[in-house]
Amino acid sequence: VINMSLGGGTKLNAETEAYKKAFEVDGVLLVASAGNDGTSKKSYPASYPAVISVGAVGSTNRRASFSQYNDQVDICAPGVAVRSTIPGGRYRKLDGTSMSSPHVAGVAALVWSHFPNKNAAEIRQALESSARDLGTVGRDNEYGHGLA
Repeated sequence: VINMSLGGGTKLNAETEAYKKAFEVDGVLLVASAGNDGTSKKSYPASYPAVISVGAVGSTNRRASFSQYNDQVDICAPGVAVRSTIPGGRYRKLDGTSMSSPHVAGVAALVWSHFPNKNAAEIRQALESSARDLGTVGRDNEYGHGLA
């Protein structure tokens, strides 16, 4: 499982193929933050089909105002006021899909540790099918399949 709490607006064919190979051939589960512009604009690597795109919700399970929403968002997780480490051995509450993506990567790793004979596609399917549906019934652009 690889978490990528990063992103930008440029889609590259070489990256599309590299992530596809990592997921389909090498069996790597790729998870990335959906982006923090609060628009439907796609962010990469999250918007590559082989990558799980993670949006953010707050404590009321509503989409965070900054969280991207589009047809590539797969799932969501807490991303508002998440305690994170900062230099000096301290903690700070931070907002962003970069906070939500590690939640999903962690859940994926935990599930996979209990089902080590499953492949990356099966783990991804398990995450999506077990997510708590939020928003419009079924998959939608704001929450994907729902809350991890």
